[in-house]
Amino acid sequence: MTLLPSCHDVQTHLTEYLEGTLPFHRRFGIGVHLLFCRVCSGVLRGLRALPWVAKASLKAPASAPEAAQQALANVQALLRKSPR
Repeated sequence: MTLLPSCHDVQTHLTEYLEGTLPFHRRFGIGVHLLFCRVCSGVLRGLRALPWVAKASLKAPASAPEAAQQALANVQALLRKSPR
């Protein structure tokens, strides 16, 4: 038995790690792994940047029809409400 999870195991559970839904022992193991693994910590940085990238790319053009602008405003409101 190994003490730390593998890169595959870490990357498979990074979303749950960010959401805080993993049991403590699993979260702790992933946290320690991230301290030593540049690859996995880079993947984590990428996941943390996704909401910002999505928000930046969802800007309505000035000429968009009103219904499209409203739909986009609804999506942006949902993104603002999502946990970080």
